[in-house]
Amino acid sequence: MTGRNQSLDLLRGVAILLVISVHCAWATASIIPGLASFALRYGEFGVPLFFIVSGYTMMLTFGDRVDLAAVRSFYIRRVFRIAPLFWAAMLLYLLFDRGEGFKAWVPGGIGAGDVLLTFLFLHWSSVTAFNSVVPGGWSIAVEMQFYLLFPLIILCFRRRNGAAICYASIALVSAVAQWVAQRYLVPQMAASLPGGQAYLADAFFYCWLPHQLVCFGFGILLYDTIEHKKLPAAGALFLAAACLSSSWGALVVILAVLSYAVLALNVTNRFISLLGRHSYAIYLTHFALIAAVTTLVSLDLALLLVLVTALSLAASYYVTEPLIERPFNRLGHRLASRVRQPRAAATAV
Repeated sequence: MTGRNQSLDLLRGVAILLVISVHCAWATASIIPGLASFALRYGEFGVPLFFIVSGYTMMLTFGDRVDLAAVRSFYIRRVFRIAPLFWAAMLLYLLFDRGEGFKAWVPGGIGAGDVLLTFLFLHWSSVTAFNSVVPGGWSIAVEMQFYLLFPLIILCFRRRNGAAICYASIALVSAVAQWVAQRYLVPQMAASLPGGQAYLADAFFYCWLPHQLVCFGFGILLYDTIEHKKLPAAGALFLAAACLSSSWGALVVILAVLSYAVLALNVTNRFISLLGRHSYAIYLTHFALIAAVTTLVSLDLALLLVLVTALSLAASYYVTEPLIERPFNRLGHRLASRVRQPRAAATAV
């Protein structure tokens, strides 16, 4: 168990390093040949790797019961895990950018509606809100949507022939949604946006759940393969075929294969696993640290990556983890356990 969990943390650590690298590469250049081009091309796959790990972890931690008490317990734990730190990050960035939002994602500035949607984790629904209030916040919205679907997914998965239906459904939704987006939705949104903002349409539909759903599907597939010690060949084919509908699909398949190797071999590394355990806080804060550091001093990409990683880890280790994450996680687990207790007492009677 320990090795498996450490391997999951290692994958999270790799994911957050990829994410930091691409955002540092947006902010500065490098004298090291190929470093900037590697970061710009492959760093964005840190988030799909997070989604793969999330699919695996949710299957691992949901529990054996699939009833109302289990679902309520699941949502309580997820909300107390995700929401407090995200809301703290909202406040940080509203102060940091003086309430104007990040102009690359909302050239006209944010409004009260964008803030409210983000607070409610509904920013996925608006092209002006999906990534403007909290940079990188689009991925948290995708996670929350996946959590809403997950009890249905796991209920289907645990029925007779349910796993094959689950993989086929995920693949079908991903492929059809990608085709509809590229054929109709992206052009329509691009035409409706003001001049010079058409690029937001592509970004918006890259950041919606149907496009990213196949990554969660691969996470579920890895769980099925490693925990149940069998390879659902049909599921693997369904998901791989769905990836053909996307220009980035081949690299997602490669990510899934590499993730399988790491998990199956119980690969560990103390420092990268430490980054993985703090990856959520690092993800939310590193944007502000990149902006702050580059405002003060000009650094090579490699130095900026090391400095921002170290500062983000320190901020998580000494500030956000003890003051926000740990207390709210404990509170969430206590409340979740109380939800299960009445059912357990009734069963005993």
